[in-house]
Amino acid sequence: MSTKPALLMRLLASSFAIAEKAQMIIHQVLSGGNLNIVEKTGANDLQTKADRLVQQSICLSLARKFPKLTIIGEEDLPFQEIDEDLIESGQCEEVLKYSCPVQYSHFKEEEIVVWVDPLDGTKEFTEGFLDHVTVLIGIACGGKAIAGVINQPYYNYQV
Repeated sequence: MSTKPALLMRLLASSFAIAEKAQMIIHQVLSGGNLNIVEKTGANDLQTKADRLVQQSICLSLARKFPKLTIIGEEDLPFQEIDEDLIESGQCEEVLKYSCPVQYSHFKEEEIVVWVDPLDGTKEFTEGFLDHVTVLIGIACGGKAIAGVINQPYYNYQV
């Protein structure tokens, strides 16, 4: 009889799949040709359509699967309904093959905070330096970072 994987491993497996969805969204925005860039606090603090869509995708995908998590996104966005195509409900089965470190195996959902930077390297993204772009999903408990997912949408990108 198999046991259910620890919450942290299920959260990581979901975050992995969600980050891959984020990669797809970033690619679609760029290939669409309209980044819809806005300045947040100045010319070096930008936000694009990709930032907004990816944050909504990550936050809502996680909230649906783990409703008691605290999720904090970098972008200050109003709540709005989003296209269901942006929601990722899957998980990476490969991640679930690993065991959870004992010290992290008994956390409750409401004890976990997830930090989201939907598109780290936005300025570089707008300038075409795509290999500098990452999607960051950090997981903390008790004020300590314990796990996370980093996705590089343009890993080994060649011009």
